[in-house]
Amino acid sequence: MALDDVGANPARLAAAIHVQLGETSSAVPVFEIARALDIIEIRSEPLDNFEGALLTDPERSFGSILLNRRSSPQRRRFTAGHELLHFLSPAHIPHDTTGFRCRRTDMTESQRDSQDRHRRQEAEANAFAIELLAPRQRIKRHLHGLPDLAAVLAMAAELDISKEAAARRYVECHRETLALVFGKNNHPLYWDCSRDCPALSLNTRLPLPDLPGDPDRDGLTTIEEAAPDDWLRRPEGAELALQTLYQQSGRSITLLHVVATDDDDGSLEDTFNRFERR
Repeated sequence: MALDDVGANPARLAAAIHVQLGETSSAVPVFEIARALDIIEIRSEPLDNFEGALLTDPERSFGSILLNRRSSPQRRRFTAGHELLHFLSPAHIPHDTTGFRCRRTDMTESQRDSQDRHRRQEAEANAFAIELLAPRQRIKRHLHGLPDLAAVLAMAAELDISKEAAARRYVECHRETLALVFGKNNHPLYWDCSRDCPALSLNTRLPLPDLPGDPDRDGLTTIEEAAPDDWLRRPEGAELALQTLYQQSGRSITLLHVVATDDDDGSLEDTFNRFERR
């Protein structure tokens, strides 16, 4: 693969790769793409302190990617894309003379405008990885209708990415005002919101507000109305619906759909009806 004159923008780089890759209905072959871009080795090892690493020379003439064998195959695919951007971007400064070492927390970094160089680089690598693995053209059909974690599960299965990555991409690309809360043992770990979403009132030291119950065999609950006061820092003028995906080891993903009560459609019930008519 040749990426001359594309620049270091993560979205442009991913788009240029997809132009050369052509249309595909299967999962994006991230390992083959990396090898075509001078990654000479991709190896999985049990890692304790980081999720992935890029070993390279100062000129970036070649690279080797190391992945955490303890993570799921889907997470390893994302990590490979993440490390590939570190290799491709000349603006990314290695952590030391041998390359980059990325922790689990780096894989959730999203502040691409951060003044902290490390956080900015990790956010750019994450943006590239998801643009590569879940291009907007491929996920369009999952974004229609009422926001629903069932669409996230379908995206994750089709694209062979983790449910966490699929959920974050879904919220990023959906036109509705959404937020995601990733929890463990009924406490929030972190949350991710669409650009126009009001601030959440959560605290990682406090339990989550009441979540929906009665999940199906996939761990997915129905969509229920919720009290905005429980979730939003400024709940005035908003109505809220939420849905939870219960996972193993006490983990959960909760999708919040925020609807302004003074918009043209009037209420959350109007919004439900509007989407159900489509």
